[in-house]
Amino acid sequence: MTDSAATPTKMSSSTRTIIIAVVVVIALAGGAFVVYKLTNKKDVGTPAVIIAQTARKAAQTGDLAKLTKVTTADGKSEMALLKGKLSGLVWTNCVPNPYVNGGKLCTFTRPGGQLSIGLVKPNGKWLVASARLGAAGLPPTTPPST
Repeated sequence: MTDSAATPTKMSSSTRTIIIAVVVVIALAGGAFVVYKLTNKKDVGTPAVIIAQTARKAAQTGDLAKLTKVTTADGKSEMALLKGKLSGLVWTNCVPNPYVNGGKLCTFTRPGGQLSIGLVKPNGKWLVASARLGAAGLPPTTPPST
C-alpha cells in the first residue's frame, strides 16, 4: 500500500514555465530599477565657467539679450559698461568667491589686464553678479622673515 502524501507531486511543464517567466520579469524589473537609480542624477545646470564665458562674449559684442539671460541686474549693468574692452582675454580659473558665500569668482587675463567676474547661484543656476576689469594682478610676495 502506498501513501499518497509521501509521493512527490510532479509539476506540469506549463506551471514551471509560468514560474520561470515571473522570476525573469521580477529580475528584469529589479535590474531596471538599479540602473535607473545609478543614472538618475539631478541636473546641475550650466557650469559657472560657461556662464562667465557667455557673459564675457556677450558684453564684448554688446549682445544685451544674451547678457540678460546670464546676469543679475547689477551684473548686467557692470558687464554692459565693458562693451568692446574685453578682447584678448583668456580664461584663467574659477574659484570659490571669498567675498560671497557659495559664489564663484572667474578670472580672465591678458597682458596688462584682468577681468574678474563674480557669480552667484540664487535660483539653482549660475548668474553673473559683478564684473571688474583692471590691471593684471602682481605676483604674490613672500612675507618678510623675522
